Amino acid sequence: MIWYDETAARREERFSIWDKRVEQDGTPQAIPQKYARELQSKIAGKVVLPGDPDYNTDRMVFNPRFSAYPQAIVYCVSPADVAECLNVSRALDLPVVVRSGGHSTAGFSSQSGFLIDVSELNDVGIYPESECAWVGPGTTFGKFNKHLQAYGYHTPGGACPTVCVGGYMQGGGYGFTARIFGMNCDQVEAVRVMLSDGRIVYADSEWNTDLYWAVRGGTGSNFGVLLAVKYKIYPLNSFAGFSICWSMAGAEGETQTANALAWLQANFMRTGAPDQLGYQMIWAYQGAEGTAKVPMLLMRGMYNGSTEDMRSVIQPVLDQPGAVLQTVYDPMPYEALNEALLSKPYEIPEFPKNFPFPPREAKLSRYLDQLLTADDWLKLVQYYVSTPNQTAIAAMEIYGGAIATPERTNAFIHRDVYCDIFFDVFWATEADKDQMLAFSQGWADTIAPYWSGRVYQNYPSPDNPDFGENYWGSYYPVLRFIKSKYDPLNLFRYPQSIAPTDRLDEDMGIYGLDKPIQHAHRS
Repeated sequence: MIWYDETAARREERFSIWDKRVEQDGTPQAIPQKYARELQSKIAGKVVLPGDPDYNTDRMVFNPRFSAYPQAIVYCVSPADVAECLNVSRALDLPVVVRSGGHSTAGFSSQSGFLIDVSELNDVGIYPESECAWVGPGTTFGKFNKHLQAYGYHTPGGACPTVCVGGYMQGGGYGFTARIFGMNCDQVEAVRVMLSDGRIVYADSEWNTDLYWAVRGGTGSNFGVLLAVKYKIYPLNSFAGFSICWSMAGAEGETQTANALAWLQANFMRTGAPDQLGYQMIWAYQGAEGTAKVPMLLMRGMYNGSTEDMRSVIQPVLDQPGAVLQTVYDPMPYEALNEALLSKPYEIPEFPKNFPFPPREAKLSRYLDQLLTADDWLKLVQYYVSTPNQTAIAAMEIYGGAIATPERTNAFIHRDVYCDIFFDVFWATEADKDQMLAFSQGWADTIAPYWSGRVYQNYPSPDNPDFGENYWGSYYPVLRFIKSKYDPLNLFRYPQSIAPTDRLDEDMGIYGLDKPIQHAHRS
């Protein structure tokens, strides 16, 4: 038998490209070739440098508004690849950012230093006998949900099928069933993490408990490279669903919408709605292609129970003036229902055919923890319908239910709130950018009197000087201390990463802060 190393052949081809490259003015800086060659020789994955044919594609993130120029991009296919990347980044003192799916709303999935891409660490193992799943950080929720569906199981995940586990979980993780089961990070039973020195640690409720607490809500690229997540899974996969809408058109529509929002907030969010119900509300312009779009308030939800019981639950909502029942879905697999709720009768948001995809986007998150009056909601509704671009949306992710667990179970602090409401604007050309960013700022000014001061850390904005307080509140000092313990070199850093400190005035009752790092492996 003749042994042929295809990897070696590809490696030599890459070296040949690097040999022929001529540095030109304006070419982004790359790591020294000595390090790049040695790294590529040691790993099974792929090193991409500035000047490579695929560099300008590989450096991009989902939102083309942002454009970073890493000195090296490495697609890792194993933990050993990750360890070699960290060796190089330490030797060159380059900041490290980890990318799983590239969906950071502030562009933090790619920065100017060393980019470790873990999208190929995407193995999925479903273990019905112990009702758990082990999942790689690069696993998309589209893939994860397919595996869960095959076994008849579910765990809360994101609405977008291309979002990956790694970044989503570490920022909290909201979805249609979060109100039924809890946030995605609440389902995590254990993690494996590679620290900046290359050592792999296991963290759960008994081992490295402070890291276990921090990684669930403390966001990615802070404590180490997430290698695997162990999830609790539930023996069901079908949910009933519904769509209700209100027209925002005209003075009557605006008033009815505002009254409905006031009623829902007081009676159907933090309290009132049963824990078996999860729903979101979207403000969007809707209509068939080629027709005038109408501003609508959309209520889309899932119910863990029968269609008959769900109808009884949503009847008080339908009793509100202006409410129209669009669709009722009998119990169906989660993934199919998730898609239907966000795409029928029209996709949300609804982009014109000539709109570039993915679009340039700016997202602004605001948590609400106080009751708004109908007049308060009317101000927000009237501002929204004044949009200069009908692709803009506002979306309300409804809390309460299982999300409202006692605080301090993990680093996700946003528990006692009514909802997160995020404002999302899009533009097709640079000429439209200033107008849409100004409109987004106007929304921020309009909602400011009602804002709790907190922001969902999975929806960061690039210009946010108070991010520590906004994302984590009183937890931030503890996270800074844990950051110093597990990443003493501050190797993992980006504009809104956690700033390390070795001083802690109050431990907030977080167990394990005073214990040394446990390096033994567990299964």
